[in-house]
Formats: sequence, C-alpha cells, structure tokens
Amino acid sequence: MPRAPAVAPRRRWRALALSVALALAPTLAPDSARAWDPSTTHLGLTDRAAIESAAHLRWMAGSEFQRGLFTTLRVDPDRLKRDEWRLFMQTASSAHASSGVRPLGGPGACPGADAPPTTTRYCVQGDLWQLTAIQWMEFGVLAELVPSAREVHHFVDPEDPTAPRWRSRGESLSPVVLRSRQSRHNGASTAARLTRTGFSGDGPSAAAWLASDEDPLAPARLFEHLELAYLSAEPEVREHHFALALVCTGALLHVGQDLALPAHARADVAAFFRNLSSHRADRGLPLQELARLRFGRSDLPIARDAAAIARARGVPLAANIEEHLLGRYLDGGDGVARHAAARFLSSGTLPAPAALDPELSDTAAAAKLIEGGGLDPVELEGARLSPWPAERGYLLSGAGRPLLAFTTDEDGFIRAYLDDAVYDDQLAQLLPRALDVSRSLLDTIFSTWPNIQVRMTAGTLEFTLGEQYESPELLVLTQAADGARAIKLKVALLPGKRNRVRGLPVNELGEDGRVVLVLRATRKGGGDPVLLEHVLAPDTTEITPMPAPAKPTADAS
Repeated sequence: MPRAPAVAPRRRWRALALSVALALAPTLAPDSARAWDPSTTHLGLTDRAAIESAAHLRWMAGSEFQRGLFTTLRVDPDRLKRDEWRLFMQTASSAHASSGVRPLGGPGACPGADAPPTTTRYCVQGDLWQLTAIQWMEFGVLAELVPSAREVHHFVDPEDPTAPRWRSRGESLSPVVLRSRQSRHNGASTAARLTRTGFSGDGPSAAAWLASDEDPLAPARLFEHLELAYLSAEPEVREHHFALALVCTGALLHVGQDLALPAHARADVAAFFRNLSSHRADRGLPLQELARLRFGRSDLPIARDAAAIARARGVPLAANIEEHLLGRYLDGGDGVARHAAARFLSSGTLPAPAALDPELSDTAAAAKLIEGGGLDPVELEGARLSPWPAERGYLLSGAGRPLLAFTTDEDGFIRAYLDDAVYDDQLAQLLPRALDVSRSLLDTIFSTWPNIQVRMTAGTLEFTLGEQYESPELLVLTQAADGARAIKLKVALLPGKRNRVRGLPVNELGEDGRVVLVLRATRKGGGDPVLLEHVLAPDTTEITPMPAPAKPTADAS
C-alpha cells in the first residue's frame, strides 16, 4: 500500500516539506532552483568518481609519481582570460567553507611583510590560487553554477537530446512567471525580466554547450588547457593550465550528473519550482532536497565492492563525451539523458487526471493512465496499477518499480503524483547512474597509453596504435632539470598499424633531463581530442596500459 494518506498529493507534500523546513530553520532558506545540491550530492558523486576512475593511476604512471589526485596545483590570476577571471572570483567568494574547495591565496591574500605569522597561513606566494588536483575538479563543479542561471544549458529536448535548443515540456509556467522566478532565485538580472529578454522556458541545450568554443568551462576549453598543460615550455604555465583543465572537467561532470535527473532530461522546468514549505518563496526540486537531507556528501547509497570497482576502472562506457550524455553506450544502452527521460517521470510530466473504469484490469488501467507519457516500452510492458481498483496505490513497472503514485479525488478522477516510495526508487537508480557516467568521463578524458616498447639507448619506440584514433601524432619533447620543455620531434602515426619511432633526443638531455611523449589525435567518429602525456625515466623499457585489465575472480561466472 502507498505510504501517502488519502489526501490530495499537494497538501501531503506541503505538510511533509513544512515539517522538514521547521526542523531545519533557519538554515533552510529560499534558494535558487537547482538539480542535485552542488555542495553535497554533486561533490559526493565527484569524490567517488575520481577515486573509482583510473585518472590517479594514469597520472602517477605518466609523471614518475609526481602528479596525482592530491598533488597541489596553482593557478596564476595574471594568466586568466577575462571570463575566467570573473568566474574564479565569483566562485571563490561564493563557495561555502564546508565544501573544502575555497582556494588558498589569490589576489590580496598575502599581508605585508610586518604582519603577524598567523595572518599568513592562507597566503600563497605571488598571490596565486592553490588547491589539490581533486579540489580543482570540485571547484569546477561549483563554478558550473556561477551564476546559477547557467543551469539553463543542463536541459535537453527529450525527443532529440542532440538538438541545440530545448523548450519546457509538461506542466507549463507562463513566460512572465518564469522570468520573475529566474530573476528572484537563479541570478538573472531584473533588467532581463523587465525587458522580457530573460529565461522564459527555452534556451540552448546541453548539446549546444558541448559544442561551444566560447563558454569558459565547455569541453573545447578543457582540451585547450590540457594541450597547454603538456606542451607549454614553462612548468608553472603547465601547472596553471592543468588546474584549469580540471576545473572544466568538474563542470562537465556537473552537467552529466544533472542529466541523470528526469526533470533535466525531460525538460521539465516546473519541477524546479515546487513548494517545499508554506513559504511561497521556498521552492525547489523535491528529489534534490531528499538526496541532500538524507545522504549529504559522504553517505550516498551506492554500495560496490572492490572487485566491481576494479572491473569498471579505466573502461569507458561510451565512445565519446556526447555519447555519454546524449547518445548510446558501447553496450547498446542509453546515455544518461536518454535513460533518465525514458525510464523515470518528473512531477511536471505526469499523466493528466483520468477517469478509469473500475472494471478494467490492473494492466489495462495502467496502460490507459500512462498513455503518452514518453516512457520506454520496456518499462511499460506488464505495468499495472496496484492495488486496483482502489482509492490510492501505485503504477508499477513490469519489474515492480513504482513509477508514480495515484489517488482518487472526490470527482472520481485518478490523479498521479510522486511520493517517497517513488523518490526512493529514483534515488536508488539515478545516483549510481550519475556516478557511472562521471567515472567513465574521467576515464575517457584521461585515457591510457597503448603498450609501447622503449629502447632508450637506441632512441626508439615501437607500438601498435588502436584504430579508434584519427590523425594521430606523437610529439617528443625534452624536459630539463628545471622543468623547461621543448618540442624536438613530431611524428605522424598510423592507426591500426605497427609504428616505429626513431631518433629520441636522449643525447640532448642534460643531468636529470627527461624525454616526454605527448600523443595528440581525435577520436574516430566523435571528434573529441585525445591528449596523453608520459615522462620517460632513464630506465624505462615499456609503457603499459594503466590499469591492467582486471583479472576474473575465482567466483566469477
């Protein structure tokens, strides 16, 4: 039986939300309408994704153990572009201290020479910003909502996720109401509301953001920074750009995690303005609030053993970034947005009230109620109302999942709504999905080298390059003892063939010098850049894929 009493769903939800609000007051204040909570759920997913991915292992293997998730990196404010400067300043000032991603240092952080020592503990030499690698990634997670109106490009057209624009579906709010709420809650300007130029129910989609070369956090900037992080001459410039690449990576993870939510994937704007309490300005997405209050940052309900993590580590789910978010996985499954739109309902896209004949079977009644809901036929095959006929109950999928709750009003109409049981099921399924896509995106961006045979004394490399690359090129650099790099050799490679590279500049190395390899290519069919870096120690004889394929366990079937 449903957990809900036989009252209107809106009244029930308001009563529940009001009790939560009173328990949390005054900490629960009106805030912008968001998906997962950035400081808890988003950061928790990013923490887990970074640890479960192969990024740390690959960075360590390619840098002589000098770079990992917890390596300190510095960003130079003087090297930032105008849009990057504005974003950094706003994010650094707005990041909550408990998030752990407020950078040390920055302009004006260092007091004068005569200041007491205790006042210099947050000072970084040269007014640079400083965080660890994983913290810069988390900084990017928060930066993706600075201002929070950036969330407009976290939506897709549910009928065509690759479309460059989307329009609000399901329950509609008037353009006037949307502009008003956007200006009040989401950082849009009052001028935009008065001139009717602000958000009014449509906008550029996640697909448009993925293709953007102007947004400071878009993937195009990510790969631009990553290339400079490997090829720039000065070590401090490489460090600066690697940190910025991680900030962009965090923004990408944020977008991917949001697209795991039905409201984002189904373009349901109204879902983000549900009343959470009796205060008319206290609006938001109930699913986001439940995740934040129940799990915080560190208690996400995603249990996986070490063997399962090892099997997935380093293995991409999709061929490229767009396929992860908007397309199909390599195993034929839906990318994260398609999956969320086809398997789950949001509050604004529930079926309209319907008068159902009590003589209908439970399956026929379910089919009539959910008709036109846009769900995958797999979910609807065998779906039924349970119990039926009844004043209240659930619409269960063929697998027994509660897709929605229903109640019968005084006029005999069946009205659908979402309650705790439905939200529990969504959280149990969507949070692991968001973690999976985040882990896989990291393993795609920071992919592994092929197996390479290295003969340092002869100055040669020999390896077979996979066919997944287009226009691959190997750049060979020297790195001096002070970290300065110089490109010495560029070699066009043959995908799918055995390649031999001669003439490594081993004789040009000074004391403590190194040869550095950088592979530059694009992914076949997807167009995403591929950028790999590896520092060769003097005794290197082989570069191996990292991590090695997981060995099957004794009890594996």
